[in-house]
Amino acid sequence: MDLVHYLILVAGGFAGGFINILIGGGGLIILPVYMGAGLSASMANGTNRVNLFMQYIIATIKFSRNGKMPWKLVITLGIPTAIGTIVGALLATNISNEILHLVLLGIIIFSIVYISLNKNMKMSKCNCPSVDTPVKVDWLTWAMFLIAGVYAGFISVAIGMIWFALCNWRLKLGYVRITAIRIFLGLVISSIALTIFAISGKINLIDGLVLGIGSSSGAYLASVVALKLNKKLIKIIMLAILALAGCYMLFFQILHWL
Repeated sequence: MDLVHYLILVAGGFAGGFINILIGGGGLIILPVYMGAGLSASMANGTNRVNLFMQYIIATIKFSRNGKMPWKLVITLGIPTAIGTIVGALLATNISNEILHLVLLGIIIFSIVYISLNKNMKMSKCNCPSVDTPVKVDWLTWAMFLIAGVYAGFISVAIGMIWFALCNWRLKLGYVRITAIRIFLGLVISSIALTIFAISGKINLIDGLVLGIGSSSGAYLASVVALKLNKKLIKIIMLAILALAGCYMLFFQILHWL
């Protein structure tokens, strides 16, 4: 039984890590996996930060070694993100399991509707020839990343999609640069939130490390194929995974109500 339990965690982690690096939203897979493994919503939310930390370290190293990490830009965006994460994580440690469960289910349903209606999933062409080319970050963009940081600290689910949208809309960047930003900001929020959740006793370290092995492997593979993935295929994969995760979460919610 324990072997099956850990194999499910590794498999779920691999799928979540792969999707999380490519486009974001890996938590929509991983959190239901944790809850199906017996963790409460709040414990799953905290434990999720272990595997996030592991996969973002792997991906950050990979992008940095390939010269694809725009350090000045990610540090600029990392400051408001870090501030918001502290606030959000502190809020999350004082929220009931029931509320967290309903919030997650709501996010899954919203994500399915949003992605389904967004037929083109348009992406700006990168107007920056080099990762070192300066990108202007105005006060509104700074504030938006601050608010996104609060959300990321609170639950982090689908935060990659939010960053993707912000970078595409406000900064007009291409896929590779956006992916690099999401990876570094993911490392920032997971480091801070992991510390806060650990202090609050809301982390199952063993399950987190086991699932982290799978998520790190998925993250590494995703960082390798990120330059070649077809956008239409991304949308199909995301919708399929979201649908499965939504049915999974709804099933457990109905059981809870009964």
